[in-house]
Amino acid sequence: MMVPLVFCVLAQANIPPAFLDARDVVVVGGLPGQTSAQFGTAYTVTAGSRSYKVIGVEPRGKPARDPSRPLDPQRVIIAGSFQSKLGGTDWDPDSESTEMAQVSPGVYEFWAKLPKGRYEFKITRGGSWNENYGAGFERNGGNFVLQVPQEDQFVRFEVDFNKKLVRDSISSPNEWSRGLPELAGQGVRKGLYSAFALKLENELPTTVVGQSLELAKSDGTFVRPIVPRNVLELPEFQYNGNDLGSRWSSESTQFKIWSPTSQSANLLLYSNGTESKPTRVKMGRGNAGVWFAKVPGNLHRVSYQYEFSRNGTQWVTADINCFAATDDLKHSIVVDLAKVGTPPDPKELTSLIRAQTNSIIYELHVRDFTIQPESGVDPSKRGTYLGLVQPGTKTVQGFPTGLDYLKWLGVTDVHLLPIQSFVFGGYSWGYGTTLFNVPEAGYATAGDDPLRGIAQTREMVKGLHANGLRVVMDVVYNHTWPPDGPDSAFQATVPYYYFRTDDVGNNLNESGVGNAMADERPMVRKYVRDSLVFWAKEYGIDGFRFDLLGMHQPESVRDWEKAVRAVRPDALIYGEPWTGGGPVHFGKGAQRGLRVGVFNDNFRSLVRGDTDGAGRGFSMGSGVDPNALANVVLGSVGNEFGAFADSPEETINYVSAHDNLTFWDKVSKAMPNATPETKESAVRLATAAVLLSQGVPFLEGGVEIGRDKKGNGNSYDGGDAINRFDWVRAAQFKDLAEYTRTLIALRKAHPAFRLASGSVIKSKMAILAKDSGKVVYRLDGKAVGDSWKEILVILNGNTGAIDLPLASGKWNVAVLGARARTGKLYDLEKSVRVPALSACVLYR
Repeated sequence: MMVPLVFCVLAQANIPPAFLDARDVVVVGGLPGQTSAQFGTAYTVTAGSRSYKVIGVEPRGKPARDPSRPLDPQRVIIAGSFQSKLGGTDWDPDSESTEMAQVSPGVYEFWAKLPKGRYEFKITRGGSWNENYGAGFERNGGNFVLQVPQEDQFVRFEVDFNKKLVRDSISSPNEWSRGLPELAGQGVRKGLYSAFALKLENELPTTVVGQSLELAKSDGTFVRPIVPRNVLELPEFQYNGNDLGSRWSSESTQFKIWSPTSQSANLLLYSNGTESKPTRVKMGRGNAGVWFAKVPGNLHRVSYQYEFSRNGTQWVTADINCFAATDDLKHSIVVDLAKVGTPPDPKELTSLIRAQTNSIIYELHVRDFTIQPESGVDPSKRGTYLGLVQPGTKTVQGFPTGLDYLKWLGVTDVHLLPIQSFVFGGYSWGYGTTLFNVPEAGYATAGDDPLRGIAQTREMVKGLHANGLRVVMDVVYNHTWPPDGPDSAFQATVPYYYFRTDDVGNNLNESGVGNAMADERPMVRKYVRDSLVFWAKEYGIDGFRFDLLGMHQPESVRDWEKAVRAVRPDALIYGEPWTGGGPVHFGKGAQRGLRVGVFNDNFRSLVRGDTDGAGRGFSMGSGVDPNALANVVLGSVGNEFGAFADSPEETINYVSAHDNLTFWDKVSKAMPNATPETKESAVRLATAAVLLSQGVPFLEGGVEIGRDKKGNGNSYDGGDAINRFDWVRAAQFKDLAEYTRTLIALRKAHPAFRLASGSVIKSKMAILAKDSGKVVYRLDGKAVGDSWKEILVILNGNTGAIDLPLASGKWNVAVLGARARTGKLYDLEKSVRVPALSACVLYR
């Protein structure tokens, strides 16, 4: 969902800032198109009582689209990492530097001379990331890759929206109907520029970041305020301590906040409630731009805010590092965490250690799981942390619900949609965090104690652990809510630092919901690192699922993985290798060598078909690429046929999640005339593919009990009626639930289904047969210590039964058609008939 942005003005109204991006470089943008000579060097930078002359000007980008002109919905841009080579700004979806020309209806063309190198790009239409196309012409897909083999090479690009095709003259040299145009020899496009980097005569001292900075003409005429931005990446501004925020003791509380651009800072203490007049405590400025104050006395449960002053403007905000806050998230709260709930027991955590491929992930939303009255959960606990762990619940028909159902089903890891605090009113999935270290109070039972969320989150985690279930927390460090403006605690604390911005200061909306956290900056990376470690230590969280992991830098992911594993070596870490429309930084393949998994959309697309359309996948009787199908059951290990992993730990195999149509809704849309039995067969086959393939299986919660959302493919605001687990409907799908439960038990009982390395898969697993409608593979159970010495798996995606010959000797049937057992159903010899849209598991 797109939201309007609020532009923060730091000084004179409606004047965007310039940015101090190095000690001797100021960037100014949003200018009318002009050349460097037209802009000139007749400017000075004033810092306190000193002035610094501008001695050089370098262009930064071509003129942006006139904001008064409506977006052209047909305007097509190549947004990528080579735009700066053509006079634009990299990854600008609205840049004239790479605007394509329409050569026929729906077909666009662009020519450029590029330096030697590797580039990535996407196609945008309409001047923003709202509509963009990546590899495979997939909307919001991964980046296209262009390898230019020699210097100053002309490249032709073509986009055909009719054929859903993107090609270039290097990757497809034999497909062009005509050669290079008359453009050859004209050189790189030239034009006017809308932003310039101003080189100063001397480097500014680092102390100026806490002073008033201005850009003025030589005659003293004010031009713009200057905000320190990339200069804050210098080592002088990096703080390595682990004590940012408030740190309570019975004698005093220490407050620390990193805000190097503030000229002064005060701590506001609300000892008599947030409506009372606060006590103002002046804070001191320490190393690296950290402000501090130590207040005597026991401040447990006392609310507080920070007040920052910059260029005559005051910003009052909550503490981005706080551990507790009022329900509206406007005020932080000092807390003695030892007094609120029960901290995790290290023994409790070590009892749950398992290899990543031993996990079976089950995704659910705290409220959805128990909000229905038929869940059997106490009315006061329905849809809450405590409701999730209430034991002994069942439907009137006696079917287990809630916690007892999770135990009965046998999954190992519960993936919770975001439980970090957010400020959306009404129903929400929670993908818009406000304060990352504060549990969401909306999932706590009713009450006026602002610390109840902490206590009940700890009780929920402890309750799941006590029942052998690990907890994976869905985290949204790629963006924040609100995305900008005075209500954003991040913008109020250090303006223009935490979010990626253009040369005018506008947020880069790479998430699709307003902003993008700039984790390439050291203190942003540290913020996320500290937050992850906090949740692992103080709540006993066992793993993290990163929303839009593709937005994060590979260096950041490596940093965070190392930090989490220092606390929890067995942590389950995975995420989405795509973005909300912006450039992909951590795509499939970037995880190689890390113990980080990525959602395998190759697996999803093969088995499911498209996400929200009527296109069928393998599980619904559509033929697929046999090599690609074989690859995904082998754990996507290697480099061929879409493989992207070194280890099966790196692939999260799934067919559905909270996004897009539920799998039941997808099957209903793709197979509208199929019988209920055929639809259920498609669901069984997809479930079997997930649980019997190498990798880490991920299950959308409720598929096995018929959960649908009435065809709503984006139910983030659909409320309880659409999103709730329907425990009444579950009774109709007991057989499907039992089938899923048996396959889960089968996977847990047999290590051959959860091999831990790519080399073992290659040596102990073999594809015996494959075509567009089936795949047959053999597992060497004896070699991997399995009680089943030889295992044969058949996945039949045909709409009719198939007969397959068997190696000589007797085989035991464990899974066939709608039946499944952890042991033997019966035995057979010579051949096996596998029903349409079904799986078969044989062993001996």
